[in-house]
Amino acid sequence: MATTTRNATSDPDRVSFLEELYQGRFRWDLVRDFPVQDPVDAATGDKLTEELTTLLRERVDPEDVDARAALPDGFLDELGRRGYFALQTDPALGGHALSHYNTFRMVSAAAAHSTPVALSLAIENALGAGAFLAVAPEGPLRDMLSDVVRRGARSASADSEPQGAANQRRFTTATRIEGTDDYLIDGSKVFVGHAPVAEVVSVSATVHEDGVDRVRMFFVRTDSPGVTSGDWHTYMGIKGFPNGWLEFRNVRVPGDHMLVERDIGHVVRTTPATARLVGRGRIHLIAAPSLAVARLCLGWMRDFAARRVIDGRPLAEYDEVRRRLAESLADTFAVETMAQWCLLPEDQDRGLNLRFEQNAVKNASSLLAWEVAERAMSLLAGEGYETASSKRLRGAPPVPVERFLRDLRNLRISGGVDFQIDNWIGRLAILSYYYPEPDHAAELQREDEVPLDTTGTVLTDRNLGHLRWAAEQTRAFGRTCLELARSHPDREELDARERTLIQLAAIAREILGVSLTLARASALAAAGDDSAQALADVFCTAARQRVTDLLDRLQSPPGPDIEAVASAWMSGTAYAFLTTDGTSGPLRGGSTEESTA
Repeated sequence: MATTTRNATSDPDRVSFLEELYQGRFRWDLVRDFPVQDPVDAATGDKLTEELTTLLRERVDPEDVDARAALPDGFLDELGRRGYFALQTDPALGGHALSHYNTFRMVSAAAAHSTPVALSLAIENALGAGAFLAVAPEGPLRDMLSDVVRRGARSASADSEPQGAANQRRFTTATRIEGTDDYLIDGSKVFVGHAPVAEVVSVSATVHEDGVDRVRMFFVRTDSPGVTSGDWHTYMGIKGFPNGWLEFRNVRVPGDHMLVERDIGHVVRTTPATARLVGRGRIHLIAAPSLAVARLCLGWMRDFAARRVIDGRPLAEYDEVRRRLAESLADTFAVETMAQWCLLPEDQDRGLNLRFEQNAVKNASSLLAWEVAERAMSLLAGEGYETASSKRLRGAPPVPVERFLRDLRNLRISGGVDFQIDNWIGRLAILSYYYPEPDHAAELQREDEVPLDTTGTVLTDRNLGHLRWAAEQTRAFGRTCLELARSHPDREELDARERTLIQLAAIAREILGVSLTLARASALAAAGDDSAQALADVFCTAARQRVTDLLDRLQSPPGPDIEAVASAWMSGTAYAFLTTDGTSGPLRGGSTEESTA
């Protein structure tokens, strides 16, 4: 690995399987020994997960939470008293000192009952006061965060702004007060988890230092003069999760409540510490509930297919139904596998940089879970396109597919809209290895077989074929990136081809999924369990088909004049016939303002 990193996610001291893949190098040796949770650690997680599940069954009616858009009175306080907002924190502060993977299991268990509860757990443990304790230096800031954690109080992390979270700069500013070490913060934040209920919030703000604008993180008490907590956001799903907006007007913050970090030499959208926490945090915030919903859908699909009979033949005997069941099982296996890879090596101190995988698995988990839920909806639609309460009224099993679909759709948006995440990965990570041209360019252009050491690998012949495909496709991926860079010597031209970058990220994500599912299937088989071989085969077959489609689109000749169509529409001079019925003017969706005008 280079001593000078090409991007902010790289670590010169820790290798990453996905980072190597981005460079066209297939490192099977890094994933072949797929991690398994330590039995003692698993037992600890079992006990606490069971306690949480019992509490949720006793205290939370998920349908009522969804209908009222509110958690039960005092429930968040109870979670705090039980130390559930400090799952990984020192027991001396009231925490449970859980591993990363056990924390994931807790959030996933909560999501299987109520997504809003799961998100409250995730936001506190991933981006709350307890999470920042790991990076806060000794002093007033650490003391304040420790106090919040010790009391089981609530915190929040405020980064997104009304101008758009995708902006590189932060419009919220922190200006040093002359003659002091304190700052005045001004700005607005939106989509802030726990904003309406938090005592302390971390706020990203632009600071002008030494002639340069830098993003710094400040920790602000929400009862400070000038802080306004706005109304809760009313989302399409995740109803009951406390989420809202915050305004800061001349809010004075002590200078020692700013998290000072070293300059890493790369322009980043958030502070380095926050970026690291967000990367891992997305596994808790996105992958954990995604896995929970996928698992629920598997059970609902099996139950429905078992009880439904069409023309005297059980539904589960029909070919397409079997295919959808098998694909859903394989996709769920893949989500679980990728989540384990993103967390267990860190728990076991394997010395790997998992940040690339954590960034990619945000999309992998939410998109795969969405496909599982879509299949469940299509199958269970035979019993009605209804809410659970509507089904209950007529005596049908009240399966809450509708509620979880709404919740799950949020996961493809939260933490970055799915296509934009791929765009960022393509631009900030993948292309960084091809500008300037890499030292191993000649190796990427070789046509001989990619070396692959399968010592210790236990896979079926079909899965060995998938493994060989992953190795060959990884070099081909590097060669494609190299050729793209050479044909676009001005990198800004390639940066502007966002669809290309999105497709590159998607291809790499599919190869990652294939590699990890094969590694886990091999590890399970070596331990005497062959059941995952078939799941890996189903997943890999579908992934290869998706890559074929992506490559076909990536390598296709120039397409239609998209820019002309979009520009004409945005100018307001064309295609008006598409938004009018010919008599009543443009269609606007019937907003309240228009209907009452």
